[in-house]
Amino acid sequence: MKFCWIATCSGALWLGAVLSTFAQRSAIWQEKPGTWVLNAGIGVTRYAGDLNEGDFLAKPRLGAALDVAFAYRISNRLTLRAETQLYTLHGSQQNTRLAYNNLSFKSLNPDLWAGLQVDAWPVNHRTRKAIPYGFAGVGFTYITPKATYKGETYSLAPLQTEGVAYNRLPVIIRYGAGLPVAATERFKIHLEGSYTHVMSDYVDDVSTRYVVQTGRSPLAVALADRRSEIGLPLNKAGAQRGNSGKNDGYLILSVRFIHIISTKAQRNYRLSMRG
Repeated sequence: MKFCWIATCSGALWLGAVLSTFAQRSAIWQEKPGTWVLNAGIGVTRYAGDLNEGDFLAKPRLGAALDVAFAYRISNRLTLRAETQLYTLHGSQQNTRLAYNNLSFKSLNPDLWAGLQVDAWPVNHRTRKAIPYGFAGVGFTYITPKATYKGETYSLAPLQTEGVAYNRLPVIIRYGAGLPVAATERFKIHLEGSYTHVMSDYVDDVSTRYVVQTGRSPLAVALADRRSEIGLPLNKAGAQRGNSGKNDGYLILSVRFIHIISTKAQRNYRLSMRG
C-alpha cells in the first residue's frame, strides 16, 4: 500500500514537471485569486486494514468512489477545499495467510472533509503548464461494515462482534496529490490520488480478539467467528482476531471534472493574461 501511494504521488509530480517544460502557459489554465470552483470526481478505492493481507496485484479488491467538492482560490498558490463523498470498500481473508478465520466485510460509507490545496508553482506562472498540487485536510466518515451470511446481508456494528460498541463516526485525515491534464475556458480535468487515515480500527469490524460467546445471539456468534463455515472449530476467547496496533484507511485514485464559476473578475483576469 505504501509503495502504491508513493508511486502515485511520484508519478503525478514527475508528469507535472515534464509537462511544465512545454510551450507558453495558456491563460485557460489560470485562476484568479477569489475564484470559486465546483468539481466532481469518480474513482476507484482500495481498502487498507486487517482483512487485506493478500497480494495487491493478484487480489486488488477495488471499490468505487463518487464525490462533489467546492473550492475557493485564496492566492496564486493556495486554495481552500471542502468535499463530500460516497465510497465503497470491501475486504476478505480469502487467499491470505489468515484464510482459516474466513472473515470478510463490505461497506458503503459517506465522508466529509475540508482542507488546503497547495500548487507546486504560482498558478499565474507564464511557462509552467499543468501545475501539480498537493492537498491535506481533516473531516469525518460514517462506517457501515456489513457481511453476507446464508444469502442475507447484515450490519456488523450493532452485533458488537468483539464485544465493543465502537464509534461509527471517526475523524479522518486525508492527503494526496493531483495534476490538471486538460482545460478549456470553463472546465478542467484533473487526475488525483489520495490516502485517508481513519482514526478507527473498525472500518472492517475487525480489531482485537475473539470474545466469550456465551449469552450472545446466534447471529452475533455466527458473524463474530466464521470458521465453522469452512469446517474448522471456533476460536477460543482471547485468540487474535485483528491487529489493533494500526488503524484502517483507504486509497482513492480518481478523475475529477472541474467547473470554474465565471465572474466578471475572472473573465477580466484571463483577458489581462492574454495581453
